[in-house]
Amino acid sequence: MNRPKFVYGFCIFLTLYHLTARLGLATDLQWHLDVGRDSMWTPPHIMIFAGFPVCALLSLYYVLVTTRDHKTGMELSGVRILGFVAPGSVWMIVLGTFSLGVGGLYDDYWHAQFGIDTTVITPPHMLTLFGGMLAEFASVLLVRDLINHDTENRFKGKNIMAAVLLWTLLFHGSFSFLNFIDPRAATVSVLGFKMMLHLFFGPFVVMAILLIGKQWFDGRVIYLLAGFTFLIQTAMFVVIPLAVEALMGPSHAYRPGAPSTVWAAHCISYLFPLVAVAFVKFDLVRRPSVLVAIALLSDVIFSPFLPVNYPSEVGPLVTLVNIVAAFLLLRLSLPPLHQYLARILSSLESGIIEFKPRTKSLALLAILVLITPVSAHGNNYEEGSGFDAPMRVQVDIDGIEVWVEFMLWPPKAPQSCEMLLVAQDNESRIDEMWTEIVFPDENGEVRMIQAFKRYPDQSIWFGENHFTFGGNQTLEIKARIAGEEYSDTVTLQVEAPSVVPVWLAWTFSSVWVFMLFALPYFVAGMRRSSECE
Repeated sequence: MNRPKFVYGFCIFLTLYHLTARLGLATDLQWHLDVGRDSMWTPPHIMIFAGFPVCALLSLYYVLVTTRDHKTGMELSGVRILGFVAPGSVWMIVLGTFSLGVGGLYDDYWHAQFGIDTTVITPPHMLTLFGGMLAEFASVLLVRDLINHDTENRFKGKNIMAAVLLWTLLFHGSFSFLNFIDPRAATVSVLGFKMMLHLFFGPFVVMAILLIGKQWFDGRVIYLLAGFTFLIQTAMFVVIPLAVEALMGPSHAYRPGAPSTVWAAHCISYLFPLVAVAFVKFDLVRRPSVLVAIALLSDVIFSPFLPVNYPSEVGPLVTLVNIVAAFLLLRLSLPPLHQYLARILSSLESGIIEFKPRTKSLALLAILVLITPVSAHGNNYEEGSGFDAPMRVQVDIDGIEVWVEFMLWPPKAPQSCEMLLVAQDNESRIDEMWTEIVFPDENGEVRMIQAFKRYPDQSIWFGENHFTFGGNQTLEIKARIAGEEYSDTVTLQVEAPSVVPVWLAWTFSSVWVFMLFALPYFVAGMRRSSECE
């Protein structure tokens, strides 16, 4: 095998694969918003998954070829695991694609257990999102390895590939924290205080990408990244809705409230290109406090283009406290981030790192992988056509058709079921909507009232009803129109509790994600075998 040419071709494939998958992810988000939940093989899903098996096969082929060359005495650098040798970046791609595959299977079990999600961050999505990010991170490292060995500059476009892959990592990381610019979770109440969590996660992603560009490449790559980000994020506002419309078939129809906000175009700060240029121009890596301040104040939370202005909602004092807290956390995170990136880069040094996982560690990993799927059980879902809703029920509110969309059907106790109330034809007469769960009691009846919040500029309300016990219950859908109260009812049969507690699922996923990014760090710090020193 002509190794340099193969690595060059592999880098080209990885760049095209990750770019296509991320554009598919952006389109898929809009598809779910404007069209609804569909079959597994929707056009956006095909964009996301089409390159996955090829990526896995090429990575495994690279492992086998490198192992063979190592056994013939060729001087190589990399990591040896269970007798197989490959560069650390390739092992990270293998680990990332493995996490993607496990996460996909886990997601099916999760839906069987807890219903359909309307949020980005869920336990199974953590495996797929962060597995994909690890694969992108490793692809950037592989391009860096190619640049390191291509001293004669035989292969063109390496800086462009690095910039595009950094954009996919920037978009993927920003997308993962999209929940925190969604109206439902832009502010999270902690002990009565409204936390604006995006003020930490958003700037952290921005700084991490810029530091990778600085430590692994040069200013040209960051400039290319800034220009590419500006072009593609601007294009998304127009192209993504057109792509959804073009990909819709005769069986598809827009759901009530469409077209929706193009959230994919909002998830990266519109000021990122300016931040990137300032980062290089003024060497902000040497001015960490200035870097943190600029990244923080450019966050999308302050974007005038978002449909909701969050600082004006929470007030100046709450916003200021959040900014100060985020600044301190981000400033403290910079030194370990520098150290992490430097150690990962050191894995490109010549020599073979011996990695011998302990049997107990492998057994614990197997338990983590299997514990949730073994406990899951299937439900008989009825097909719906709403925003990822497995069941939609239509009610009549003073002559207005309102769809009640259940994200878990049938609802389970004792847990929450996220619901949407969607007024047909974006009806504007409704001022307020809420629900009341009614169940009999020895002294009459008990009512549990759940307030619903409205999406900006749309007749869609969202909320979570908590069903405390199983059995037959009545759900009243209520609305206020011109000062008058109107209602309709839905009869529900709430099922028994789920087998797996939510805390266990979150623990499993959190440990898994920590392992994904901690493992390469610890492996890179291990001693190399004497044969290659």
